[in-house]
Amino acid sequence: MTTSEKVVDLLNQAALIPTDEKLAVLKQVQELIINKDPSLLDNFLDELIAFQTDKSIEVRKFVIGFIEEACKRDNELLLRLIANLNMLLKDDSVNVAAPWTEETVRQCLFLYLSLLPLNHRLVHELASVYTEAIADIKRSVLRAIEQPIRGMGMNSPELLLLVENCPKGAETLVTRCLHILTDKVPPSPELVERVRDLYHKRVPDVRFLIPVINGLEKNEVIQALPKLIKLNPIVVKEVFNRLLGTQHSEGSSTVSPLTPGDLLIALHNIDSTKCDMKSIIKATNLCFGEKNVYTSEVLAVVMQQLMEQSPLPILLMRTVIQSLTMYPRLGGFVMNILSRLIVKQVWKYPKVWEGFVKCCQRTKPQSFSVLLQLPPAQLTSVFERCPEMREPLLQHVHSFTPHQQAHIPASIMAVLEADKKPEPKPVEPDETPPPSSQPEPAEEPMEESQPEPSDLQEPEKDVEADVTGPEAGSSSDDVE
Repeated sequence: MTTSEKVVDLLNQAALIPTDEKLAVLKQVQELIINKDPSLLDNFLDELIAFQTDKSIEVRKFVIGFIEEACKRDNELLLRLIANLNMLLKDDSVNVAAPWTEETVRQCLFLYLSLLPLNHRLVHELASVYTEAIADIKRSVLRAIEQPIRGMGMNSPELLLLVENCPKGAETLVTRCLHILTDKVPPSPELVERVRDLYHKRVPDVRFLIPVINGLEKNEVIQALPKLIKLNPIVVKEVFNRLLGTQHSEGSSTVSPLTPGDLLIALHNIDSTKCDMKSIIKATNLCFGEKNVYTSEVLAVVMQQLMEQSPLPILLMRTVIQSLTMYPRLGGFVMNILSRLIVKQVWKYPKVWEGFVKCCQRTKPQSFSVLLQLPPAQLTSVFERCPEMREPLLQHVHSFTPHQQAHIPASIMAVLEADKKPEPKPVEPDETPPPSSQPEPAEEPMEESQPEPSDLQEPEKDVEADVTGPEAGSSSDDVE
């Protein structure tokens, strides 16, 4: 019996026997072909591939290993195998045409991918197959390429060439490859350069930049932020994980182009014409969610730098309030910020001014010393928004020593006492005032008077609508 006849006999047996025995028979086939006549694999390739539909994982793995070993010995066999698989994967009728089923196609795809380490050039064939494959096969490719691509590594010339050329229709495949390559290690300069060129010259999809974002320059990242933070929240979270250094978990050292403070400041400075305020607020909330990264020291530096900008960022006071809520010990620092904002005439920035008033309301009585630094017109504005603050502030001033009270301008005292109206002294019905009496006591201000009903009303809610606390999921109404 010839070797070919023995192989036919063994393959027929393998098709009919249980899994345990099947593996032993296939090993005999491998020994005959590899050791006696490698050319036979070309003749029986289709029969061997058919075992990829076997229920046994061990059998499927064995067949893949068998074909890999044969392809190492015969490059022409590899090319023929690839050609066959290309035709199979591009055929949209394989879902129903016997004997090939969708499962058969998937198994052949795994076989195809297992050959990538043997010949990196196959990645271009894979991209070509991907662009023409049906949707189900595309999804299978994206799920199955992790190990082969990771094995090739980001320094593979063929992978770099794939990124550089990025065939039309293969953008998702290339992006998936980039994520796999940079999942645990920082991107190489060569990979960054090719992605940068692809983004600027051919495919301006900001998602290409995410896997290599830590390899970009600081100004490049800042320019991309308006587009990045408008992506799916899960994607934005991944971007921030990479930038804040919480992405890599295997001890690899990665240096972000932005410090945590740089990132938060950059978010405040995004042009509202390029990105909606709701997305910006959600992005800042992500930063505040990383308490291990955004320490009180980091936030103090951020507030200091934002306060020194001109014009003042719209979200400045929102960040001040969130920082104070997260770290109450920053109270003294925040009072200093508020005092500095008075010097910068914060009332000229309506949104920031509303936040300023809200912050003073939340931090009373600590903020009383700040309120007394306001000009009379602006202090009046505070009381118009928060009338319930007038009386406590007046009582605070009354608690001063005479020397301290002497330093309070008369114009400020006039604002504080503006609602203190004299009340007439009640006249007893059985008494007649003597004609020579002094002027009615009612004409003199009483030592204590009750506030008018308007003083007891609740503070207006428009302030709350514009500047909120650090609650997650704030909507665009918070700043509009």
